[in-house]
Amino acid sequence: MEEQYKKEHEKYFEKALEKAEPIGKLQKYLLPHEKEMLLNGQLLNITHKGSTSAWLEAKSFDIFDKEKQTNVYRPMGDKEVLYLLEHGLLPDTQPYQAIIEGMVGRSYCNLYLTGKKTTDTNPSTIVEFTCPKPLIEHLKTIQMKIEDGALSMGLGNKAGGGLHLFNDSIRAGETTFRIVKVKRVPPK
Repeated sequence: MEEQYKKEHEKYFEKALEKAEPIGKLQKYLLPHEKEMLLNGQLLNITHKGSTSAWLEAKSFDIFDKEKQTNVYRPMGDKEVLYLLEHGLLPDTQPYQAIIEGMVGRSYCNLYLTGKKTTDTNPSTIVEFTCPKPLIEHLKTIQMKIEDGALSMGLGNKAGGGLHLFNDSIRAGETTFRIVKVKRVPPK
């Protein structure tokens, strides 16, 4: 199933790049780190014609030993993303703070940016974490649920409470992160 989601995402991404229009006036709403990532090619413009939001995206990182590492994804609001970028760790402000494994997880996170799923944190960004597989397997034993076919692990205090383990892995350099998708909506 993972391979199928990967192929579907690559096909979607290539099509989105082909159809992308210049961001135009929406560029002024990008946050400074988003502008920088666009300029240096870490994110690419996939904004479609007539869009009321700027859309930026990158392919998933998959050049690692699949036996030892895995990718997990998290849809985040601006406050959480800015904290992560400033401190290099996830904040302990979210009661559930789900991370979702694999390309299935990335597709699931995308539902929050497209409005098909909602949460009070108003996600604008999908962050990809490349993690040691044993860490993710351990987090699954603490708390895991299946959401729309995706394996979701809650890190927050109302879920599994594994945030300290996840942050320890980031702090130790075992887990890395990067932004892989942004939907920047103009302020109302």
